[in-house]
Amino acid sequence: MAQVLLETDRWSKRRQRAEQLKERWPFAAEVLTFYGRLLDVQERAYAAACEDAPPPEEVSAYIAERVAPRVIEVSVGSGPPALAAAVLERFHEIDVSKFVREWLRGGELDGVARYLARSAAGPVLEALGAAAGAACAGPRDERHCPTCAGLPQLSFFASSPEDLVTAHRYLECSRCATAWAYPRMTCAVCGENDTAKLVVHGEVGTTQAELTGAVIKPGAGRSAPATTAQFPHLRIDGCKTCSHYVLTVDLDRDPRAVPLVDEIAAIPLDLYARERGLTKLVPNLMGI
Repeated sequence: MAQVLLETDRWSKRRQRAEQLKERWPFAAEVLTFYGRLLDVQERAYAAACEDAPPPEEVSAYIAERVAPRVIEVSVGSGPPALAAAVLERFHEIDVSKFVREWLRGGELDGVARYLARSAAGPVLEALGAAAGAACAGPRDERHCPTCAGLPQLSFFASSPEDLVTAHRYLECSRCATAWAYPRMTCAVCGENDTAKLVVHGEVGTTQAELTGAVIKPGAGRSAPATTAQFPHLRIDGCKTCSHYVLTVDLDRDPRAVPLVDEIAAIPLDLYARERGLTKLVPNLMGI
């Protein structure tokens, strides 16, 4: 029980960050409000899974039976209109156990199936920790999670007070939220490390944007003059070789950031990346 109490801090941090960003980024308020309600379901699922410790061969059934019904309930009752309608439309044909098995195997799923499987499975895999690997399938290489073989959702920079070098780069898993070290100037999707083929986009007013000349201002024209950056700690890391991207969160620039939450809320950056012909490696929990 002590371990459960210690680890639930991750959920309060996510919840607090969602509330902070609702005030800072009104354009993401609807998504973040719903995410906060989903966090309540996920936190309870996490605590239960820590206690139950389902064996690997029973994980998909456990998720489908114990967590998915609550996810469906909160999605229909509190989700954004498009999501609520999509879940409700498919409610009677949903085989959540099948979706979850596919998600844990790394299979391709449509948007609704991916959302339900991921929302329900995520807290259980986090609770299982290292044991989650036995319930999941996929390659174990530097571009996949060392715990569950999932693909990275995002990358982030972080350093400790003792570090005298550039902040380290990490990737964070889209399935179990494990973070692992990864080279800074290397594509997280295909491994390209030719800097001429790697592209970085950020707001004017940030170091990255001053280098690339990109302008991203929600509600403003592309040529609008720079004011205070809304996303000073975020950037788009893209690749010309594979035409994919991930969002990167710099924790040195904003120590209060919670990468998983900030990535969900950074909608204008995702829209900008799409305009540049880039495809996100893995849509986030909200399907963006």
